Formats: sequence, C-alpha cells, structure tokens
Amino acid sequence: MKNIIGKMLLAALLLAPLGAYAQIWKWPMAGHKAGENIVCQPGSHIGKEYNCCNLFVGGEAGDAVLCPVDGIVVEVSLCYISRIGYAVSYYYDDKKTWDENLRGLDLPDDVDKQYVSGNLVVKIADGRKVGVSGLRGNYCFSKGQKVSASDTLGRLAWSYKGVHKPSVNISISLPNTVSDDPMAPFGLKSMFHLEVVDREDPLSVEKMREDLTVLEQAILEVYPSLNERMTDAEFHDLMESLRQSVTKPVPQMAPLQLIWFCHLLHDSHMTLLDDRFPSASRDFYIPAFYYSWVDDTMRVLFAEKQYKKYIGRGVKSIDGMSTEAYAKRFEPYVDLYDHDVQSKLIEELMYLSSKAVLVNYDATANSTSHIVFDDGEELDIPFKKYPFIVSSEGSPFDRMVKWRFLNVMPQNPDSVYTTRMLNDSTAYLSIRSFNMGEAKLDRIVRWIGQCKAANMIVDVRSNAGGDPSVMHRILACFAQKPLNRQRGSHLFVKKRDNIASMRYFENHIKEERLFADFVQLEGKPGYYSFDTVKTSSCIMPDNEHQYTGRVYVLTNGNSLSCATVFPAVLVRNRRGVSVGRETGSAYHYMTAFESADVCMPNTLRTITIPMVKVVFDTTVCARTPWGRGLLPDYELPLTYNEVTMGADGETDVMLEYALQLIADGKYLSEEDPFAEADALAKGSKLWLWISIALALLIMAISVLLLRAHRTTGTRGQDLPTF
Repeated sequence: MKNIIGKMLLAALLLAPLGAYAQIWKWPMAGHKAGENIVCQPGSHIGKEYNCCNLFVGGEAGDAVLCPVDGIVVEVSLCYISRIGYAVSYYYDDKKTWDENLRGLDLPDDVDKQYVSGNLVVKIADGRKVGVSGLRGNYCFSKGQKVSASDTLGRLAWSYKGVHKPSVNISISLPNTVSDDPMAPFGLKSMFHLEVVDREDPLSVEKMREDLTVLEQAILEVYPSLNERMTDAEFHDLMESLRQSVTKPVPQMAPLQLIWFCHLLHDSHMTLLDDRFPSASRDFYIPAFYYSWVDDTMRVLFAEKQYKKYIGRGVKSIDGMSTEAYAKRFEPYVDLYDHDVQSKLIEELMYLSSKAVLVNYDATANSTSHIVFDDGEELDIPFKKYPFIVSSEGSPFDRMVKWRFLNVMPQNPDSVYTTRMLNDSTAYLSIRSFNMGEAKLDRIVRWIGQCKAANMIVDVRSNAGGDPSVMHRILACFAQKPLNRQRGSHLFVKKRDNIASMRYFENHIKEERLFADFVQLEGKPGYYSFDTVKTSSCIMPDNEHQYTGRVYVLTNGNSLSCATVFPAVLVRNRRGVSVGRETGSAYHYMTAFESADVCMPNTLRTITIPMVKVVFDTTVCARTPWGRGLLPDYELPLTYNEVTMGADGETDVMLEYALQLIADGKYLSEEDPFAEADALAKGSKLWLWISIALALLIMAISVLLLRAHRTTGTRGQDLPTF
C-alpha cells in the first residue's frame, strides 16, 4: 500500500508542472475573452523589431487590468522599455500609488513619460514569474503581497513606445530565468520558441515557389487594394511568372523573389521584415565604382581607393547599356511607395549603391565592368569583395549622406520634432514622426498656438507617418474652420473572419475578432467603416491653440502615411501649400492601420501585408490625379545640387526654396483647383435630389389622376357587390 501511495505521489510531483500549464489563466483585460485585442504576440514583429517573448494586449486607456493568476508580488517598479528586451527601472515608493509615483518621477530628456508605466512581477506556485507592465491608476503594491487571479492591478496605460496605443505587456520567465511562452497559459496557440531554427539553406525551388503561393493566397484574401491596380487574374499571372523565375535553389541571405514581390505591389505599407534567423554566409562582389543616378545623369559617387581620381565623373554607358537602362535594373528592389508614385523611385535611384549587392548577387572575383565616361574615356574595372576600403577624399558621398538624413530622427530616437525661428517672419516646425507621447504633443500644440510669425514651414520630409490622432491634434491648430472638403472618405476590408491564410499570420490568431466595428453595405462586397479619425474626413479647429498665418509643408518621396495625409488635408481645404516633391503614399487611398505579418513556412521570412484600405478623398482632378501621391503646389525636381547640399555642402536646398517662395509672396493659387470638381459633385447631388423630387411629384399626380378617373368612371352607376 505504501508503495502504491509513493508511486502516486511521485506521479503527482512529476505531473505538477503539466497541471500548472494546463490551468487556463484569467485574460488581463477586463470584459474581454482570451485572445482579443492582441497587438503583438511572441514570434512576431513590432515595426521591424522581432518580439520573441512578450505578449502585448491592447484596449482603451483606463480599462481595468486584471491579475492573470494567483501569486506573490516579488518586484514592483516603474519601467520604461527602450526597445524589446531592454527596460530601465525607476524607484517605486510602495506607500504611493502608480500615479503618485509617476507624478514625482524625474526623467531624462530622452525618455517619454507617456511610455513609463507601473510594472509588477508575480511569482506563482510552480516557480514561474509573470511580469505585467502598462499600469497606472490609484493602486498600491508591495513586495510579498499576495494577489489573486482577477484582482485589479491598475488601469491600462502605454507599455512600450513601439506600440502606439494603450497596451499591457505580459511576460513569463521560468525559475532559471529563461523566458517562457506567455500565451499557452491562456489556452492560446503560440509561435513562441527560443531554440535556433535550422532552416534549409539554400531553399529548394519547390519550397520557394510554395512560399510565393502562400503570399499570393494571402494577398487575394486580405489585401483590399489589389483591384485598384490589377484584376485577380492579372495578379495570378504575375505571381506565376515570379514562381517560374525560381530556377535554382534560393539562398536565405538574399531571397530576391520576396524583394521583387514587394516591388510588384509597391504599397507604402508593405515590406519584407528583417530576417531574425542566421543565414549561411558567403562573399559578395560589387563594382569598384559606386554610382548615383540624378538629373538623368550617372556619376561616380565614390570608389575603391585606387580609383579615387574618377570620383564625381559622369558616365555614358556601363557594360554596353545606357546609364538610364542600367539604373532601371535597380527599380525591382525599390518598395514602400503607392500605386503610380514617381518621386520615391527617383529619390531611391539617386543612391544606387545601396542595392549594389542585390543587383550583382551572382558576381564573382573574376567579374569586371566596362565603363565609358562622358568624355569618351573607357575603363575596365574589377569587382571587389564587399565591403572594401573606399576613398572619401573629394567625394560627394558625405554630402549625400547628410542630405539623405535631413529631417530623419537623429541618434536620439525620442527626438521627433524641432521648433525654431528662421527669421523674423518665418517659423519652422520639423515633425519626424507622428508617433509621440502626450507630453511632446502638448508642447508642439502650445508652440503652434503661441506662434505669431506670418509664415510657418512644417517639414515632414522622410516622415514615415504614425498615429492619426496625433496628426489630427496638430492639424486642428491650423484649422480656422472645419477641414472637411474631402469627399467619400471610408475604410474597407475584404474579410472579418474565416481567413484561411491566418495560419501563417504572426500577429493575429483565430480567436481574435478582426474589424468588429466594420459593417456590410447592401450589394457591396467586404466590410466598411466611416470612422472620421482614421479617414481624416473632418478636422475640427482647436480654438485654444490657433495658428492663423501661412503654412508651407515640405514633402518628399519618403513622406508616407500620415505624412501624406497631413499636407493633403491642408491642401484640399486651401489652408496651406505643399512644397518639394510628391509624397510616397497615394493621395486618394492608402492601405494601412491593421496588417497581417505573413511568415512563410519555408524561408521563415515575414512580409507585412496591410489589410485596411483607407480612402481619404475621391476627388479626381488635375490637382489630384488618380493613383499619384500628393503632388506639390511648388515642385522642386531632384537635382545633383540638392543632394550634394549646394555649393558649400551645407545648404538645405528645399528649405531655401520654401524661404524664397515666402520672400516672393507666393502662396495659394488665385483659382481653387478643386472648385470645378466640387461644383460637379454638388451638381450631381442636386440633380439626384431633383430627380427624386420629380419622381415623387409624378407619382403623386399619377395617384390623383387615377383617383379622379375612378370617380368619373363610376359616377351614376351601381357599384358591384361581392
């Protein structure tokens, strides 16, 4: 008997961890089911950051955050996650609430207080530790305190600056401090893994083609903007051509077909994410010359040291090809632009060197290139192992790098804006991202409201977009009346459920309710929403913080997403002008907000496919031609002078151009470029109402005539009885 009991106890001890894992924990967001509102799960990306171990769950700011499981508090702190896997902790007084501790916190300038939140670590019976961050509110905790599943730990705040919405961050570690899966305890399927994945490298032809088929099916199922450019059948034919282009094993280091796929659809929100697994290394060889293509001219940008005397020289042909044809070879490697946008290609081809390894992937140490210069000199140059020592002496390369990073975040990633006075009459506001915390946004809004300069230049060059609610608050400072001339604004998705491709999604699981607030419209496919914030269909004035002067917005091919909508709202409502070049995202619509991070089963590479078509304005006219980005009111074509920062190597040529426009008094055109289109639209609506009114009038007259006829026809007669 004792032996039996002993065996039972041993079995119980061995199975105890399994029982703990089998227990279904309480979902941390009150009022929601497990799996709802997942922002990012293990094995997926936040932007281009790979998230191996954390579960981020979203909600509304102030929602109750619940303790997932019974345990004892072993750590309490305020924390700031600088990047996934790295956090800074701040002192916590356990006699004060989350909010009281936050109010007394002294933070460095590079830390955004909005993303500092309460953090609890709870140790549970099996020795694992559960971390919960993203907490605020009037709640106190101390080490050694017992907590139970469903206890309120705090109110939802912002847990990580990479997640631009309120969220709670759940992480789990084993007793030996190794990270554990934070999804399985909630009964959810997870892609969590810490082991090194042994991928086939190079990948076989069949498996690469299989991955392309997975991508094709995902696009047909969830990508809502495909038919703006091509039919499903045309897309299938293009994908079949792409599949047939795979004729030999594909190295994981450079899966060119996946890069070409992104160019095939060239959506400003679709991209191949960085590889998170190691690949077999190999040597690459590229020409000893790096080139730039600008002003329809090829120039030697910089060169391997022994060829430094050729730096800056113009080139007539390369390997028998015209330089224009040579530059076009690089186009399939350019992505992140919409529809028929031209500026992005022009700006990317300026710096051909960045794609040199991909274009010359099959080059060897024996490869050479035959160059004919503008003056007729000919030269055979070798291919050199990449990277090689280059000469920068006398090179325009340093100037081009400086130009390339104008208005791009400096080393401090939290520096998202700059304000200054350029002269007595002109203020300057640089916005490098519309993702920012409330404190920074408040400072921008106050600065705009207090600005008395006659002119303001707002710089959104190379701004990749961000949070539309942030953009709206800034736009409201320029709105002297509702900015609502845009027409037909709406959101559209293909599917809400029964998505077969979801098994390949890193960032969504089948338990999620996608697009629950979208509705069907009779006779139309898909689902629609008319959310005024996400469509930017109406911006109401901020009467407390109001700027009334002239507004000039600087844009380029890397002004994407919100950085396209921001100037578009001002231009559409005649509240400002755009200066520079066409934006990289399209004016009429873009595909944004929610995305499917599709992880292909064989390459294990991930492509972000946006799922929501965002229609900003349906007005098509000469000012806003279909399929283009927002075209500038005052265009500055890309020139070699601009990309080399002028004669002195220090001049921001586009900014100087805007200042000259101001000096010359150039602003809004005398004629409203949207007037005719708006009049036609109003006329169409008027005729619609007139037609409806006439139809109703005719129906009413017909009824009266019919009644009169019946009365006349029966007068003096005996009515029939039944």
